Amino acid sequence: MTITSTPIPAVPNDGPADLPGLAELVCALRHCAQLPGLLIRVSPDLGNNAEAARSRCDRAPRIALGADLLTDSGSLPLYGVLAHEIAHHALDHGDTRPFWRNPVWLSKAALLGGLVVRLPLPVLAVLVCVVLAAALAGARRERLQEYDADTHAVRLLEAAGLPGRRLVAAALADLVDEPAGYRLIGWVFDGHPSARARRRNLAAGRPARRLRWALLWQRTPAPTTALGFTCTACELADTEAVIW
Repeated sequence: MTITSTPIPAVPNDGPADLPGLAELVCALRHCAQLPGLLIRVSPDLGNNAEAARSRCDRAPRIALGADLLTDSGSLPLYGVLAHEIAHHALDHGDTRPFWRNPVWLSKAALLGGLVVRLPLPVLAVLVCVVLAAALAGARRERLQEYDADTHAVRLLEAAGLPGRRLVAAALADLVDEPAGYRLIGWVFDGHPSARARRRNLAAGRPARRLRWALLWQRTPAPTTALGFTCTACELADTEAVIW
């Protein structure tokens, strides 16, 4: 894949930004997030969605972009989506834990073992409750990661000299609102908060609600500044971002 050198995209006051300069933007965000490398691939199956992942072989940060994100007329949402997925890697989200450290897996294994040895029904009922509680706790953990990635994406974009809040808000504005049933109770079982909840949290400008002691273990690295840079690995020349 050949990457041509173009300036970091400037965000205009009216109308969408141009896609040329996307490589520089990604490289600037990677430097701001202090990632050693980043592999981006386009996936037609994702549509206008994106996902962050890691390879089990080399642990290299990877981002899959839906093809529709590159063909839409407005590129502002794309910049916000990229920053969000890079923020997931910067915050070490999605790091797969061994099965023996996964509460959901352990609770399910305990329930299966109880069924095999035919434990009394009251004990099985307790194990079912434990499985449900572990699943709900895991879903909440993933929802908090989505909120944190939105907040950190703003910091990364601002460190690159771009209007972070505006770009992330543009990405969230493109999300389809979930039906009323999902917003009422369905979100409890899902790892993604509703689009409305994410927009509300971004507008609040503070971390999502959680127990205070939980923030003691929250890893939030400070982004480095990459307003202008020279990246020999990416064959990109020194550029200067335009701040609007």
